[in-house]
Amino acid sequence: MRKYLLLTTILVCVSFLFSQDPEILLNHANDKMKIGEIEQADSLLKQSLKIDPSFAPAHIGFSELWLRKGDLVKANESATKAVQMDEEFRSWWNGLNDIRTRIQNGKRNVQQGQFDAAMQEYQAILDKFPYFPEAQFYMGLTKFRQKDIEGAAFYFSEALKIYPEHLKARKGLNNVTKQLLNNGNKAYKRGDLESASEYYLKAVQYDQEFYLAFYQLGVLEKKMGNSDQAIDFLNKAIKIKPDFHKAFFTLGTSYEVDNNLDSAIVKYNKAIELNPGYTKAYGNLGNIYTQLEDYESAKDVLLTAIQIDPTYADGHLRLGVVFNQQELFFEASEQFKKATEYNEKDYDAWFRYASSLNSIENFLEASEAAQKCIDIKTKFGGGWYEKGVAEFGKGNKTRALQYFEEANKFRDWRKLAQRKIDEINNPTKYEK
Repeated sequence: MRKYLLLTTILVCVSFLFSQDPEILLNHANDKMKIGEIEQADSLLKQSLKIDPSFAPAHIGFSELWLRKGDLVKANESATKAVQMDEEFRSWWNGLNDIRTRIQNGKRNVQQGQFDAAMQEYQAILDKFPYFPEAQFYMGLTKFRQKDIEGAAFYFSEALKIYPEHLKARKGLNNVTKQLLNNGNKAYKRGDLESASEYYLKAVQYDQEFYLAFYQLGVLEKKMGNSDQAIDFLNKAIKIKPDFHKAFFTLGTSYEVDNNLDSAIVKYNKAIELNPGYTKAYGNLGNIYTQLEDYESAKDVLLTAIQIDPTYADGHLRLGVVFNQQELFFEASEQFKKATEYNEKDYDAWFRYASSLNSIENFLEASEAAQKCIDIKTKFGGGWYEKGVAEFGKGNKTRALQYFEEANKFRDWRKLAQRKIDEINNPTKYEK
């Protein structure tokens, strides 16, 4: 026990003595700077100067520290203090002046359109001071002026590798990665999914915290039918930004496509938790409950959706589907009618409206609704079929037959249409 106490005492004393030696503290600070632990280095240098304010090497240490942060002004101030105390450090001070001169030369070259000359000036700085992020930053600006977005992104990211808190480099990188994202979105809209993917991947290559690019990659992969990849990218977006409700919603749609309905429900509910006014999430959740034949839950969420936004057409449409499944055709028709009012170009809403009207034998309005469906989408058998049902209900057998013949051209409606055609041509066969 005595040996242990003696050893502990010796270690404490040695540690104390070392902590009182400014040179040892300086060496520790230099070690910390080399591995990028800037704040720890800062603390050690302060301790060193507290012990000996005239310790010139510590001022040079601070000069290098500021240089690593990209602050040439403060680096020069610390170097000036060191030179005032010891002329031995004049060469370091001169080196900082050379940096200033080369930056000015580089800026002037950029203004004159001499981009290669500017890059040479900045590279000359890095050859002597490879840890100076400002040089990388100016190289990024030069590439940006040349409209070389990827080149700009590369140099901005290199600056941040040196000093992650470099605000100008962070802002520059944000601007260029947003440009890559916008380029990707434009490619996506025109159907060039390969190019869109390349832009998004480049954006996350340069900024691994760019959650919007990961999100768009998820959307793209989902569109291409690659649900596993979509889920992976969407989860990366969520990891970076846990309150990103759109990512949870899209993740829900990916699970829904895979028929993993339980997981989809969880994600839709999370999206709603993060954004209680997110009507699309309510709509999709209602759709799943309808598939599961949990009609009461479906009605609850869909009614909530249209309370939030009475003009939410899909909400009315899906609520109509629920009523239809329960054979509440009048209630269904009311919801389908609202769906058509808020989205006049939705052929499916007009089709369902016509079907529900036919179910309650309102054949006149059913015929008009079916015609709207046909006008919007001629190549859809359901519109022709419901038009036939309506005309048959009105007693216009000849017209009904014509519409059923049109419906019969579509494979999905062939069986139903053929039955109606047979009913018209062979009425006695179906007499009760």
